[in-house]
Amino acid sequence: MPESLKHKTLKGTLWSSVERFSVQGVAFVVMIVMARILTPEDYGLVGDIIIFIAISQSLVDSGFSQALIRKQDRSEIDNSTVFYFNIIVGVILYLILFLCAPLIAQFYDEPILIPLTRVISLSVLLNSLVVVQRALLTVKIDFKTQAKASLTAAIVSGIVGIYMAYTGWGVWAIAGHQIVNLAVNTGLLWVLSHWHPALSYSWSSFRELFGFGSKLAISGIIDTIYQNVYLIVIGKVFRTADLGYYTRAHQFAQFPSS
Repeated sequence: MPESLKHKTLKGTLWSSVERFSVQGVAFVVMIVMARILTPEDYGLVGDIIIFIAISQSLVDSGFSQALIRKQDRSEIDNSTVFYFNIIVGVILYLILFLCAPLIAQFYDEPILIPLTRVISLSVLLNSLVVVQRALLTVKIDFKTQAKASLTAAIVSGIVGIYMAYTGWGVWAIAGHQIVNLAVNTGLLWVLSHWHPALSYSWSSFRELFGFGSKLAISGIIDTIYQNVYLIVIGKVFRTADLGYYTRAHQFAQFPSS
């Protein structure tokens, strides 16, 4: 292995660790503070729609980021093709969630889920904007840039979430925390990655990347449904507060291993 690659790998590993521990540390403090202020019902309401957002996120990526990372001779046409595809899928999925929000609210008998679903679903659009940037930074083993964006977003969104919780926003504090985190992270990755899409699209590039990425997408969707199907059952059969207790307990239980 060339010395330069060894150095990049060690540096990338270090920054990946810094990102993981710092971001998770900030997130842990924010979770503790907000959980002391908000009610189980607040978290239960968000838990009602987690599976719909999670499936949409899996569809937005569609395995294209892994396909880009895997491809040795990737070109700007490949990058731009993936970018525009993700944007189109993100917009379509957001519109579906926007229109289906009344049905979700009716299913759980929680009218507030209509506006809540429409706001939190913005995360699908925001994530679709940076799939390519994250993939290209990973190819370069540039975890320093990703760490800067993630840590800044965690701190800013944490402050916003805690402030909203303290000032009585209730469940909207959770929504605000999530959306601000993604918005700041997305904006910083656009600025720091120095990559912007070209005005080009290739169906041959799409077919090549989709051939590999679609298999990962199917696997990811199946796993997402398996991991989150409990939330639908608990949210429908039991009280919203019970789902809130479950989502908080599950998140805290997963925290050490993550």
